[in-house]
Amino acid sequence: MNDRLDDRLDLANGSARQEAVFVGRPFPPSLRAMLESCHENVFCTEARCAAVPADTEVACYLALRDGDPVTGMLYRREGRTITVLSELLSIAGGALEQMAHCLFARHQGVHLIHFPAVQTPPWPLPFPCQRYGATEDLVISLPGTPDAYLASLGPNTRAAIRRAQRMVAQHAPDLAFSFHGPGTIDRADVAALVELNCLRLANKRQFPSHTADSLATLQSMLGAYGCVLFARSGDRIRAGVACTHVGGHAYMHVIAHDPGFDQARLGLLCCFMSICESIRRGLREYHLLSGRYDYKRRLLGQQRDFDRIVVYRSLASVVASLPTYARTLVRGRGRQAKQRISSWRRSWKS
Repeated sequence: MNDRLDDRLDLANGSARQEAVFVGRPFPPSLRAMLESCHENVFCTEARCAAVPADTEVACYLALRDGDPVTGMLYRREGRTITVLSELLSIAGGALEQMAHCLFARHQGVHLIHFPAVQTPPWPLPFPCQRYGATEDLVISLPGTPDAYLASLGPNTRAAIRRAQRMVAQHAPDLAFSFHGPGTIDRADVAALVELNCLRLANKRQFPSHTADSLATLQSMLGAYGCVLFARSGDRIRAGVACTHVGGHAYMHVIAHDPGFDQARLGLLCCFMSICESIRRGLREYHLLSGRYDYKRRLLGQQRDFDRIVVYRSLASVVASLPTYARTLVRGRGRQAKQRISSWRRSWKS
């Protein structure tokens, strides 16, 4: 293992003999392509670090096989805690164990490593750890053409999409749809779309999850990988979907529409249009991310679950980190209880 932070990232010079390297900020330009190819996941790219203060210790762990990077994980260190910034990715149990060994060896004063959302099979880690369900991702496997995707939907969903198209054409003929990439996305338009999303959640008596940090991260991701659909009437944003494209994967970060278009199902129509655009661009999967909404199932989203894992250096580290241990326990058990209640409510309604 290379036990120094290497901000040059020259893997050509004997790195095949190493199992891992660490890369510190400022990151070299070559790291971007490496992270994109390792996971094809926008939550594993440098854009994930946009909201992290410049004086915070942030680095990238790269696991190597024959000198080539196979796993790239961004993380931040704060005191005795390491938080992995890369999320919503699958990692083998052995790879996670190797990463824990490397991080504990590199950062001797660290008590724990926090993985907020990873997918990994059961693995007997040689460290004390906690593991609870954290979130889910509803993923659509994309066919070769938009027509094939439409044909694969249920008859009620196809009818709802066609009805939405007719209603929009009849009642809002001036509504213009347009896709924008990294070079043409207006930050003010993204902010307007987020405001519509917050309004929609407020109408459902739900609390918006957007914060100043999450918005900064979103703008950074869209600036690097964005593919945003805006539905515009005059100078006003009426609806849209904010996505990122990395490799063969699309990630839907924000979907929103003006409440005046509820009956027209404009949100569903925009989501369908965004999916079709991803198909045209040759992508393999469309990630609807968290939220077990009915429309995601109707659009053929299949659920993938991700866990929160906290790995402690030793039992002494557990004792030294009891507040974190207790918070993780309460949060994990609380999510389990909430899921059971939601499942019971769905069963009762059906």
